[in-house]
Amino acid sequence: MKIMNQRLSPRRGATMFGMMASLLCAAPVFADTLTFQTLAPAPYDSGTSIAESGYNMLFVEGPVAASMNLVSGVGTVIDGSDPFSCDITGCPSGSNGNYLAILNDGGVQFSHPGMLNGFTISGLNFAFVAPLPVGPGDYGQMVLTGTNWHGDTVSTSVAFPGQNNNGQFMFGAAALDAAFRGNVFTNLTISACIYDANNVCSNSVDSPAFNLAQFAIDDVVLNAVPEPASFLLAGLGLAALGATRRRNRRSTSI
Repeated sequence: MKIMNQRLSPRRGATMFGMMASLLCAAPVFADTLTFQTLAPAPYDSGTSIAESGYNMLFVEGPVAASMNLVSGVGTVIDGSDPFSCDITGCPSGSNGNYLAILNDGGVQFSHPGMLNGFTISGLNFAFVAPLPVGPGDYGQMVLTGTNWHGDTVSTSVAFPGQNNNGQFMFGAAALDAAFRGNVFTNLTISACIYDANNVCSNSVDSPAFNLAQFAIDDVVLNAVPEPASFLLAGLGLAALGATRRRNRRSTSI
């Protein structure tokens, strides 16, 4: 009778550590798509918030109004399937259900109050909301600005989709760059800017957008990132499983 004393081979060891590294660096698995279908169509003032799928959405006043400590209606949930629900000229086409419109140069800030390390954004649909009849052309950009878990402020912007043959602005998928999507955010604010006469996109106290920076968003895909401890515990469990298998091999007799 011979006792086999097998050791973990370098190849198997590399595989085990590779699995653990992959686990620790794994992409978020808790994805939520905010469709606004659970929310009743209604207007909201700046400083108020709504929630869906565990995420808070705080409505942020436009820069000029905020500098004067004003409160105004900057957000509204709109039923895109109801032709009488929109009294704003230029409401976008392409949504058959609810969507969120941000008006009067305002913005919306996303956060998650749960015990999370943060969240990423994979994508969303968006459109320009024209406050008055306008002809074909490029009028502005959607701006995303967030604080990542390092405490850094990062931002990106995407030009609004165009218009259909009827002159109506359309929803389109936002092509967010990979570097921005790779950030884990503690909060994320979406706003807009409007091109001025010099083709500079702005929405600030010094360069106001005059309540023209308006947009709509839908199907916002956010991915909650668990606390690092969750990955660590899973990694320890994987290592313990490997150790148990090695002990079983050593006790095997032929």
